[in-house]
Amino acid sequence: MSKAEEIASYYDRTTETYLRIYGEVIQAFRPKSNRKLLSYLRSSIGFKKGQKILDAGCGVGGPAVYFANKVNVSIEGVTISDVQVEKANEKIRSKRLSSRVNIQKGDFHHLSQYFSPLDFDGAIFLESLGHAEDPVKVLNEAAQLVKPNGFIYIKDFFKKESKDEAFQQKVETVIGRMNDNYCYNTLRLIPVIETLRSLDFEIEFIKKFDFDDDTSIRAAFEEDQHIEIFKGFEEFWPAEWLEIRCTKTR
Repeated sequence: MSKAEEIASYYDRTTETYLRIYGEVIQAFRPKSNRKLLSYLRSSIGFKKGQKILDAGCGVGGPAVYFANKVNVSIEGVTISDVQVEKANEKIRSKRLSSRVNIQKGDFHHLSQYFSPLDFDGAIFLESLGHAEDPVKVLNEAAQLVKPNGFIYIKDFFKKESKDEAFQQKVETVIGRMNDNYCYNTLRLIPVIETLRSLDFEIEFIKKFDFDDDTSIRAAFEEDQHIEIFKGFEEFWPAEWLEIRCTKTR
């Protein structure tokens, strides 16, 4: 089974549980309220009315529907999961947003197979880039689709790296468990930044979030799924939650 097939199978199996516990915004780093999270992202991403946006790894379309409603942007979403496509399109139809939100099945390593070059004003990765087997390839594909002066926005988890060997071993152990349980590939910050710069994107910001993480929803999901990320350790932060926005210069 390929990595893409593993991730598709994972979300086909777990989407109903995510919907029950997380709601329609499947993001681990969050305030308790989905609406507060989406309002924050709307402001931080910096949408403008009439833009065409690519939501790469869009889940069940909760953010896409919200942004289309609140900012009047059009959104093309891609998810690897058949179940998520079905759930997303049910939501889009119920909100009568089919003219502005379209979600299809696809592997974001091959975005250029689904979309035309320079067709988007921006691309967003909301806790999705960490599912990439090859993040460099995914960013290269996205960059081809974004117009000059367009943007890429990333919200994700970036592994800590320390000269303290004992601490780093703890990090590797916990990150390994997280990757195994969530079908993830936790990102490293420097390679992501180097890739974006090599693709002619200028970094506007790399920052932590202006809200506190409510871990109760994530804890409820892990209890339901019998996941023990920190078994044998006291809880600590093995990675940083960061948001990155960059603009394409040419």
